[in-house]
Amino acid sequence: MTDTTPADRQEPRLSVGVISAGAVGTAVAESLLRAGHHVHGVVARSGESRERVRTRLPGVPVHGADGVAEVAQAALVVLAVPDPQLPDVVLEVAEVVRAGQIVVHTAGALGCAVLQPVTDTGALPLALHPAMTFRGGPEDTDNLVGCAWGVTTDSETGAAVAELLVSTMGGVPVPVAEDQRTVYHAAMAHGANHLVTQVVEALRMLDHALGDAGEDPRSPLLLRRILPAAVEGALESRMAALTGPTARDDATTVLRHLAALRGVGTPAGRESDLASSYRQDAERTARAAGSLDVERALNQG
Repeated sequence: MTDTTPADRQEPRLSVGVISAGAVGTAVAESLLRAGHHVHGVVARSGESRERVRTRLPGVPVHGADGVAEVAQAALVVLAVPDPQLPDVVLEVAEVVRAGQIVVHTAGALGCAVLQPVTDTGALPLALHPAMTFRGGPEDTDNLVGCAWGVTTDSETGAAVAELLVSTMGGVPVPVAEDQRTVYHAAMAHGANHLVTQVVEALRMLDHALGDAGEDPRSPLLLRRILPAAVEGALESRMAALTGPTARDDATTVLRHLAALRGVGTPAGRESDLASSYRQDAERTARAAGSLDVERALNQG
């Protein structure tokens, strides 16, 4: 008897239409191509998007804004437009799609409810959000391999199809309830977007400490190992991974940091934005860690 492994299975291949060839739409389209699906066409509204398609999706037909109806003829229609534009695009697509088609959107904060107009046509609605940052380059597609996706569906059939689609792109489907999509997306923004702000603030502190009036190329070097290690520790152990003066409840060192930061990049007599940011984060961290001396010192300072 032949041993059939999952790799031996012939998954169904779909014609795919992608509306909006931004960073996310292009990466999803390229990932589906790699999985063996056929990209029927892409809507690219800007010159930058059209060039991205020509470079990353050679041979795929490119349409302007007036090509939505043509692209939406595919068996799988991917709506990768920004969240505020999604309701209007859904209405436009609903004029074209029919029962048996699959319509996916990639917006993080929205579930299947926004797709109700296409659901009313008999099409299958799916909300599939890749939990990844996108910068517009080919590395975006590589990053989707092993990436978790926030998946919201309105039926058992939808759940099965979503799992198959995400898996075929090398992703990991994670179910998210319809009424929790906004909290889910807030977590993505807080964990990734706000992290960028904090890292850039740390780089500015290092630029100052290293004596460079601009962006010192040595600053990223100092953070390149410690930041991934800290993030990995938090993902594995949450607050138990905390190290440093706040973890030790070392109020003296925390106050010394704050005093040193007050004048960085700011006229004398005013607390810098870096000091304010450090104070706020230190207070939150102290509360979470139960570091009473640090919390008390910061409240008194």
